[in-house]
Amino acid sequence: MKIKIIVFMALLLLAAPLSAQLRTGLKGGGNLSNINMYWGDVDLDNYNPRIGVQAGLMAEYMFMPRLGLQVELHYLNNGATINPEKHRQWFTYSDEISFEGFINMHTFRLPVYLKTKLALSSDWKIYVMGGGFVSFSTSASQHQKFSGPLSLKLRWSLYEPEVRILEDVGDNLFMQHCWAVGFAAEAGVEVMDRLTVGVGFAPVLNNMSALSYLPGTSIQPVTRMWTATVSAGYFF
Repeated sequence: MKIKIIVFMALLLLAAPLSAQLRTGLKGGGNLSNINMYWGDVDLDNYNPRIGVQAGLMAEYMFMPRLGLQVELHYLNNGATINPEKHRQWFTYSDEISFEGFINMHTFRLPVYLKTKLALSSDWKIYVMGGGFVSFSTSASQHQKFSGPLSLKLRWSLYEPEVRILEDVGDNLFMQHCWAVGFAAEAGVEVMDRLTVGVGFAPVLNNMSALSYLPGTSIQPVTRMWTATVSAGYFF
């Protein structure tokens, strides 16, 4: 059995250069992302999805007519919108005061996909690809705005251990890591071997929270994130 596997892999490697095709291109579009936070068994449910954008580079290497790899490097502006009703449940303030807030992240993501294609006609193909990604966020900040008898705007980094509000300094309970790993999948169409249009989904698999335990408790916070994308690309 081992010999058969070795022979098969050798034949695959020998045949790959005959049909291999390397292409590069540009890709961009919009995204919808959200964050989920858990404190122990409690789902805070304090975020709603937020719309963002992404753009970057892509490279495709088809080592067989229907099978290949695609690697991308792109920038994303994503995050989440703070649910005002949930925020009011966790933090008490007057009904005369309105609240709005969001998390804004600037992220570079490197996904690597295994890709397959199926020709529908000479000009149209469908593709499906799945794999994993690593990402690094250069900045992530939480923005809060209170309006009414009391007007106040707050902003702090999610990478700092402390939060300063006016003269008060407290622990940053929402502190998170600047890196993440996860699963990525996308499906779409390719037109005339140049233009691509696809939809994708990429959930973070690691715990993004940078806190081992909430201060003074044995509760371990868990932060997850997902991003759904709609994108268009062009191969040169």
